[in-house]
Amino acid sequence: MGRLVAFGFRLIHGFGSASVLRDLGLPRPNLVQALVGFNLGVEAGQLAIVLVFLPIAYGLRQAPAYRVWGLTAGSGMAAILAGAWVCQRW
Repeated sequence: MGRLVAFGFRLIHGFGSASVLRDLGLPRPNLVQALVGFNLGVEAGQLAIVLVFLPIAYGLRQAPAYRVWGLTAGSGMAAILAGAWVCQRW
């Protein structure tokens, strides 16, 4: 079931990426290069964030405040931001 959910989220994310590239008005022959470059940029950005955040999260994982504020508030803020982006794209 988890793979199906992950596939669904990735599919929706892919449609969003495709719409952004289409909105840029790129010529058709350059779409493959633009998509590869876009995906590499997204993955590099995600990796950079993980490399910065992971050591901090690992060090704070036992702190009660981190569990309450870091996980709960962080997840809530991510959900609000995602909802705003969905509304903006819609």
